Amino acid sequence: MMDQQQSPDLPTLDPGITLLETDERTTGALHSLVLDRLLVDDGTAVWVDARDEGSTQPLARIAPNTRVLERVAIARGFTPWQHQSILRDLRGELDEETPLVVLPAFDWFYRSDDVTDAQGERMLAAGVDLVAEVAEREGVPVVLTRTADDRFAAPLDEAADAVVRCEQTAFGPRFAGEDFETLVYPLGDGTVQTTLAYWRRVLAARHPAVAVEATPTEVTTRGAN
Repeated sequence: MMDQQQSPDLPTLDPGITLLETDERTTGALHSLVLDRLLVDDGTAVWVDARDEGSTQPLARIAPNTRVLERVAIARGFTPWQHQSILRDLRGELDEETPLVVLPAFDWFYRSDDVTDAQGERMLAAGVDLVAEVAEREGVPVVLTRTADDRFAAPLDEAADAVVRCEQTAFGPRFAGEDFETLVYPLGDGTVQTTLAYWRRVLAARHPAVAVEATPTEVTTRGAN
């Protein structure tokens, strides 16, 4: 079992927009950052889902105490227009205690066959503007991911106040940013697999006071407006 001294650090999500870039081999990085924040701060995180990234299963498997899942409110749309509608209403979902806004696979809807390339580009840019306005006016940390690093997703680079990368190494996953780098310590035979169980061990080591068994619960969800 990973003890607190062996537990790698996780980056702090500051107010503004953080773009999380993940290695294709890395699983659960976004979920671990969200839960780590909730285990430190009060309030309910607002998660605007895409590509079913907000599935209850990975969150429940990572959480050292499943009661924390009650503090994740997930909004789901099923089309680019519904996703954009949720973004327009995003400010109304936040309060003074909202610790985090989560926007996984932000570009996914706008790459779909439901819209032309030109429409998708316009809607993506408009969505980024909406999120940037929320981050600036509300002073809340916003973490987002994208499905591909290409010209189409360039507005996300331009809007990001910080970029954090999580990549696989010989010893396990490593977070790295302009002012941060995770030092990953090997366990047992000197290897660490990037699995949901790994992130659960990390969070349990970082937050031992809440790392107890609890009755599984569902994440709060709502549909598109």
